[in-house]
Amino acid sequence: MENVETENQPQLVNNLEIDTRVFAALSYLSVLFVIPWITKRDDKFVMFHVRQGVVLFLVEVVAWFVLWMIESFLTTIFHFGALTLVSILYKLAWLFFVAVSVAGAYFAARGVEKQLPWLWLFARNLKL
Repeated sequence: MENVETENQPQLVNNLEIDTRVFAALSYLSVLFVIPWITKRDDKFVMFHVRQGVVLFLVEVVAWFVLWMIESFLTTIFHFGALTLVSILYKLAWLFFVAVSVAGAYFAARGVEKQLPWLWLFARNLKL
């Protein structure tokens, strides 16, 4: 029976220095993706994670903007009660982004090139 690799399987990169892993993990912490992007631009492993970190950051910005627009719209129509719904949406979005950031940082710190499902769809075409 042959061993068939799928595109979404994580790839373990052996013999990585600790600073490479730290910079790769830093890529998932909001705007801090800029630090590894500038300092480790020639490292293929770090840039793999920087691409996903950039996409995650852009999705966060868009999500916060959309939630802000929803909040503005609902508070102009309903002067009360809308803030409760929007605050729940803010908290759910925050939990989601924290979970994705922690997962990405975990894989980066372990030295694994894990393609995070919806991030990688956009990150693979990103030219940095």
